[in-house]
Amino acid sequence: MRNVTTRFAERGDLQRLLAIEAAALPSTRYLAEVEEEFYDPDRGELIVAEIDGIVAGFAHYSIQYDNAAWIETLRVDPPLQKKGAGAAIWDRIMEKCREMNPPAVRMYTNIGNDGSIKLAYRNGLGICLNTHEYELKLQNVPAPFKHDFQPVAYKDAARVLAPYKDGYHGYYFTNRTFYEMNDALYKALAEDGKIWAKDDAVVVVGSRYRHESALHVGMLCGNADHCIDFAVAEGLRQSVPKIVCMIPSDRQELADVLRARGFTLNGNDIIMMERIL
Repeated sequence: MRNVTTRFAERGDLQRLLAIEAAALPSTRYLAEVEEEFYDPDRGELIVAEIDGIVAGFAHYSIQYDNAAWIETLRVDPPLQKKGAGAAIWDRIMEKCREMNPPAVRMYTNIGNDGSIKLAYRNGLGICLNTHEYELKLQNVPAPFKHDFQPVAYKDAARVLAPYKDGYHGYYFTNRTFYEMNDALYKALAEDGKIWAKDDAVVVVGSRYRHESALHVGMLCGNADHCIDFAVAEGLRQSVPKIVCMIPSDRQELADVLRARGFTLNGNDIIMMERIL
């Protein structure tokens, strides 16, 4: 009988974890770019699963602005999949949730990732939101004319963003991370200088991390063309290679604007799964 256990990740595990990610997702090199965040105990817990003493998989647990739990980067070495490592990691996650008592636990995955979806279902999560991710490479994109967007202070954030909440199904998402739209989120976004508005448009820009890889646009509200102009100007100012924008899959009118401006669809549908606790 296999002995499956979980523990905190140690620095000495890193090369093994990178090898697991490379084997499980050959096109992804994610962990190396967020190593400092994931190993920071103040930002969450990097969980490792072992099978008979061999590191078999890992995932990261963190707390969002409103104390909801966020689960990401669940990876299991392909030869060791379906042997209990993923289930053990989820057991530890749910134990952590009982300890921390978050209002909800959320995660994202691709619509075709049956293994990830089944594990989430088994732990009480359900599909809550389906999204599409678009990107625009900024090489050779001309700088727009000067914009007249102004940063939005926290005292005005709810008034500015709330009218667009339903169009995003009540969630804000960036870097494939999903947050409930509420006062805790508005405060964090405003204090980070991510909310910008003008008379006919509101845009939320700024990455959770991996800032140098792309500028993430979390919301395009009102005049979407003006929002894109601002995002392009900001992306060029920050010298990032591309802009990434996620939108609900049912926002066809917004998808049409993005495509008309040169954005291309990036991969499969991205779904957010959630359990209210």
